[in-house]
Amino acid sequence: MDRLRLISTFLVVAQAENFSRAALQLEVSPQAVSAQMAQLEAWLGVRLFQRTTRRVALTDEGRLYFERCQGGLQLIEQGELELRERRDEAQGGVRVVASPSLGQVLVAPLVAKFNVHHPGIRVELVTQHQFPDVVDQGLDVGVIGGHLPVSTLVARRAGRFTHLLCASPDYLNQHGTPATPNDLRLHRCIGLRHPRTGRIWPWTFQQGSRLVTVEPALVTVTQDPAVQRQLALNGAGMAQVADYFARPHIARGELVNVGLGYSGQRIDVHVFVPRREHLPKRVRLVSDWLFEGLRDSLR
Repeated sequence: MDRLRLISTFLVVAQAENFSRAALQLEVSPQAVSAQMAQLEAWLGVRLFQRTTRRVALTDEGRLYFERCQGGLQLIEQGELELRERRDEAQGGVRVVASPSLGQVLVAPLVAKFNVHHPGIRVELVTQHQFPDVVDQGLDVGVIGGHLPVSTLVARRAGRFTHLLCASPDYLNQHGTPATPNDLRLHRCIGLRHPRTGRIWPWTFQQGSRLVTVEPALVTVTQDPAVQRQLALNGAGMAQVADYFARPHIARGELVNVGLGYSGQRIDVHVFVPRREHLPKRVRLVSDWLFEGLRDSLR
């Protein structure tokens, strides 16, 4: 039984004081209105109307029920109105999740600029290596590099990044610059373990028309790209650093792009939301801002 529909019909009948007039407003037959009121009275166990051939009038129980239902329906309508206004307003909080490296280097600066343009929206930036549980963590927007493990998410590809083979000038001055990929076996190499798959990132090089994978001895392994970058900056060895992570340091002379035909795989970066329907305006604004900003940064 659809109680809300029966109550809505009851309120119309009580105000119209006539089944036929109520039926016209509801765009149903008078017989349907009469059947609904009989169903409501049977469910409540009281008579709500005194019926005559020309009009219906509320009983004492009907008047009491009308007062209570009218107030309740007004609260429901007010709640619906507030939700619609909230959906359309650029106000409230938005929880954004990203990997630590993407969050630090690319997402955080975009959030800072967003806050200037939309001071009424509070963005909470969550960073974590593992793919998030969007529902349990109450997340609104996500930024991920690599494979999207959840097919129900609504995602847009903002761009791609790759890795560069880097070392600090101090390390190269002390240990020399390798001339070929095979020379890496003589160097101190820093391995990166993929934080979600647990696999060591491959050392792959383009030699002519073929790709060659080298497996140098690793002196250090980390699953955190920020730690890997810091180790390289501190002269700990050669490392495969994400290009968006490495380029500012290369420009300042803090890292050197060694090259050697290094050919890291290109990794897609997606901006995603849990669903397409009924997104509040604040979530749409944040999602679009991050997508456009990341597209420019990764271009």
